[in-house]
Amino acid sequence: MKRPTLLTQVLAVNALVITLTVFAASIAANLHPEPVEQRRFLVLVAALMAMVLVNGWLLRRRFAPLEELIVAMESLDFAGRDPRARIPTANVEEVARLHTAFDRMLARLDAERSRTATAVLQAQEGERARLARDLHDEANQALTGVLLRLEASMHDAPPELRAELRETQGVATQAMAEMLRLARELRPAALDDHGLAAALRTQVDEFGRRAHVRAALRLPSEGIEDLAPDEQIVVYRVVQEGLSNVTRHAQAQAVSVDIARERGGTVVRVADDGIGFAPGGDVAGLGLTGMRERAVLAGGRVAVTSAPGRGTTIELRLGAAA
Repeated sequence: MKRPTLLTQVLAVNALVITLTVFAASIAANLHPEPVEQRRFLVLVAALMAMVLVNGWLLRRRFAPLEELIVAMESLDFAGRDPRARIPTANVEEVARLHTAFDRMLARLDAERSRTATAVLQAQEGERARLARDLHDEANQALTGVLLRLEASMHDAPPELRAELRETQGVATQAMAEMLRLARELRPAALDDHGLAAALRTQVDEFGRRAHVRAALRLPSEGIEDLAPDEQIVVYRVVQEGLSNVTRHAQAQAVSVDIARERGGTVVRVADDGIGFAPGGDVAGLGLTGMRERAVLAGGRVAVTSAPGRGTTIELRLGAAA
């Protein structure tokens, strides 16, 4: 059974107390069943009902801020907007204190989450950079040595083995190219050496060439390089994940990446003309959770709009635009 709310309990107790008080008063007044006394009793019952109704109305108004605070607590979503703005200031001291304590708790949670999330993001990017260096330096050097040994072996090998060695050399060259691509995806050198705009151009161009999809990139005339390092990483990773989703799921013919400055913030949109998906459908494989978590780390938010047959748009908002 569902437990009654606090308001219902208080109303029930008040109604019971008022009813018992009125009946006790009527017994003490020694009311008799004569017509005059009956009319007085009916007036007394009407007054009792009116008192209960007025009491319920007053209690409901006094409990309304508490109910709104409870609803805000239950609907709290750190991936979305802060629900505190939707809670009106209560004129009841206890509820106002509870509201203030709730705000302080959220502020502490936000600060701790931001601190922890920033450390996690930095650790992730540091580990990606280390793996990229290892792939580029150690593994790439090892494959280069293999290619040189194969090249030397081809000169002394009998003719019937040269074709096989040449094929093996091609496989090793392909493995080296794939390893360099993985190293660039883990930590793009262009992002560190040339900035976000150059890294995005390289990413979109390579995606279009590799996926055989028409890919377009539109950048603002200024402001993109002024983003904080964490924001630049988030923009790059969201675009990277969005393009990856186009390859795996969208079956698109064209994709556009638009970055604009709006209301003092930055808006990134990755839109495709693919098959899309129904709102509320299964999006577990789209990496949306990771994109939203990264956006929150930089004080932004990610929204996804899609419809069957009408493509998908991933929108990232940072700064004041969020």
